[in-house]
Amino acid sequence: MPQAPDDLKIDSPIGEITIPTEPLREVLQYLGNTIEKTDQIDTSISEFFATDISNLEVKHRDYSGREYIMWAYSLLHILESEYETIKIENHKYGNAETPPIWNEETFNDFKFKIPYKLTMFLRHRSDGHPLVVSFWPYEQYEIDIKFYFETSPEYGGRYTELWEKVKTHFNTEGLLKNAKFTADFRFLEVPEAGWNDIIVDDAAMEVINRHIINFVPHMNVFQEKNLRASRGVLITGPPGTGKTLCCNVVMNHTNITTIYASRDAIKHEGQITALYKMARHLSPTLVIIEDIDTLGGLDRMEVHDHPLLGEFLNALSGVERNSGVITLATTNYPQHLDWALADRPGRFDSRVEFGYPKPEARKAILTKYLEPFSADIKLSNIVKKTEEFSGAYLQELVQNAFMLAFEESGFDESKTRISQTHMEKALEILLAQRAMAKKERGVSDTSGSELYG
Repeated sequence: MPQAPDDLKIDSPIGEITIPTEPLREVLQYLGNTIEKTDQIDTSISEFFATDISNLEVKHRDYSGREYIMWAYSLLHILESEYETIKIENHKYGNAETPPIWNEETFNDFKFKIPYKLTMFLRHRSDGHPLVVSFWPYEQYEIDIKFYFETSPEYGGRYTELWEKVKTHFNTEGLLKNAKFTADFRFLEVPEAGWNDIIVDDAAMEVINRHIINFVPHMNVFQEKNLRASRGVLITGPPGTGKTLCCNVVMNHTNITTIYASRDAIKHEGQITALYKMARHLSPTLVIIEDIDTLGGLDRMEVHDHPLLGEFLNALSGVERNSGVITLATTNYPQHLDWALADRPGRFDSRVEFGYPKPEARKAILTKYLEPFSADIKLSNIVKKTEEFSGAYLQELVQNAFMLAFEESGFDESKTRISQTHMEKALEILLAQRAMAKKERGVSDTSGSELYG
């Protein structure tokens, strides 16, 4: 057989046109295979229902992203409990059958399979009515699901009934119920953390307990009194002052569905709406949004009427009530937030300030980080010189002191002891580093809030 030319050359009124043949061949092959596959599946479906496929009712559901995994799991659960599987088919081209394709998934250490490319032929276990469900992929998690039903009055409303059962399973028993996961539907491993692991003043802890920890188990009481069964708490403060650690503590104290959205999670319109729709499905739900001032560019001070800002405002307090949804957000720069977001009950009802630790708190933080080393350090002078150091920067001070001691011992852990000299030397290094960075940035204040923590 002669080799096809690399390029197809066509003379035209505007000159010679060159078309690469390999991509063209792939496109033609794909179109040919798709037409043949569709025809064969249509034939199988018509034979199963004993009627032309044009007489059937067809419903579609499209998924794009890992959310498909969760819905497919619930759909399979309902199909397996309500229907008997007669056969499962997949066709490569023409009449040539190929094995059904399933994807293996793992969520929260639980392994299972979901359909990728196949067609299921089913009969209801109680009355024997037929159902065909076909899964057509475009990409790994871009799936079009087609449901084929008879249109007779006897079977009217079957799709609505089926999907209501799938939604109920998804909301009450599905993979995401009471799970902690990211905005792109990946299981979140939350480090164990309690209030003893964080230095927080009584006023801040009181707010968090009132609006989140103690609010969750009593949401129904507020709803019965015609009050909002939702809350919004905004944690503000410089980097490294414990905002993220506080979120971890809250997650450890609330055994409810948790959706975590990082600064890079929201990029397109519709994602915030979808996130809160999911939160309402799985309520009670805790939605955690880190660095809300940078989330999708939510800053009307620089970009007036940013489309994501309007979407977020509506998601927090719009037409649909967020009953059972608590939003916990953090920001380093509350002054960058639009007032309609930062100062509006029903969106953020309460604010908690995590400032730089005061002298007694700095001493407690340093003491905590020095505990594993049995170090006898006089901290008064060090505490005085670390004004406006964040908790994270105080931890770095101890880390640097240990590194100096470890090097001095010849990297012999058994002989390593952190001394007063090591702590003071480490502080010298960090203060010099801090001064250099501020000089380079032209910063004249001493807070270091933009640089450290």
